Amino acid sequence: MNILGLVVEYNPFHNGHLYHLSKSLEITNATHSVAIMSGNFLQRGEPALFDKYTRAEAAVKNGVDLVIELPTMFACQSAEIFAHGALATLNSLNCINSICFGSEEGNVDILYTISKILVDEPDEFKSYLKKYLDEGLLFPTARSFALFDYINKYNLVDISKEDLLSVLNSSNNILGLEYIKSLLKLESNIKPYTISRISTSYNSENIESNICSATAIRKSLKDNNNLSLISNVVPKPTYGILDSKLINNFTPMFDDKYFDLLSSIILRDYNTLDNYFEVNEGIENKIYQSVFTSKSLYDLQQSVKSKRYTLTKIKRTLNNILLGITKEDMNKVKNINSIPYVRVLAFNDKGREILKAIKKNSEINIINKFSNISFSMDDDVFKTLIHYDVKASNMYNIIYYDKNKNLLKGPMDFYTSPIYVR
Repeated sequence: MNILGLVVEYNPFHNGHLYHLSKSLEITNATHSVAIMSGNFLQRGEPALFDKYTRAEAAVKNGVDLVIELPTMFACQSAEIFAHGALATLNSLNCINSICFGSEEGNVDILYTISKILVDEPDEFKSYLKKYLDEGLLFPTARSFALFDYINKYNLVDISKEDLLSVLNSSNNILGLEYIKSLLKLESNIKPYTISRISTSYNSENIESNICSATAIRKSLKDNNNLSLISNVVPKPTYGILDSKLINNFTPMFDDKYFDLLSSIILRDYNTLDNYFEVNEGIENKIYQSVFTSKSLYDLQQSVKSKRYTLTKIKRTLNNILLGITKEDMNKVKNINSIPYVRVLAFNDKGREILKAIKKNSEINIINKFSNISFSMDDDVFKTLIHYDVKASNMYNIIYYDKNKNLLKGPMDFYTSPIYVR
């Protein structure tokens, strides 16, 4: 068995994801695939379009064999924390042979070389970095120049200074570098591969061909509320699943639906906002002041955004407040190298084979039903991670089930079983 690992959000699963899956299986010669997928809240600090089980089912119906939830505390954070949580999860399974991710660069040797330098921090590299910082350059620029000098001196890879700067500033490259850095820190045997993104950029908002970004799909659904407009850019299984959700009155979720709830939390906790993760340097005062005059979440985000704090960082910060993720709790988990459990969301017959391999090769707890979790609640890390997974689902579902309150039985993590796709 040759098992491929993927780190995904599938928000939603589209034709680009299908290409990535098939190409990844091809270049790794994998026979089976596992996707570590964000749950109901995502890396850019926003809710997923549809719930985690719906997205996991679409993934399996499109060819993924097993979908496992990335714990919420990792799923909603910076590239470094997100990547470490995902790779630590894959590594903890103790049976994954490879990982393949999309990148703008498309050359894993270049990404690996950069990652190795950043992890090892050779003295000569640090000397170059100090020189450029002393000249007054901002850290990202100083780091890129130092990397180029070090790479060029030892002829490690063939890359220009301009191309290196582009690599370091591109969204998927940044994630790819963090994946490889995590593998190196974990001393993992998982082999990294990458494939070039095709047809469209990560944040493109236009649908111009049969492959487009998830950003463009989400924008189309938000602006038009018309599923037919995305029919050419998502596989048939995805379209059928999303159409079924809409027919049953589950509408796409966007972060502005949480504005009233978030505002209430900010006003309630104004004296303790700085307890939440990423709320630093007095930004809590700006958030508190801005919530009074903001008519929408967009207004609030724009009011708090600055040269120091990007929009994405502000969204993640506000999301941490919404989910109540504290600095104290994040410090318990953000650097752990072994994940205590995996939550199965969906699988097929080959996925069952992978689960058997995990049981054979790893001591990790496999959670199929939440009624089985009591055995590890005395483990502080396990308890902390699970606590936020449940809380995130509850916060998500209180809005998601707005038109289906009769179906909301309570904390749905305790009522929902993994989806078996036969």
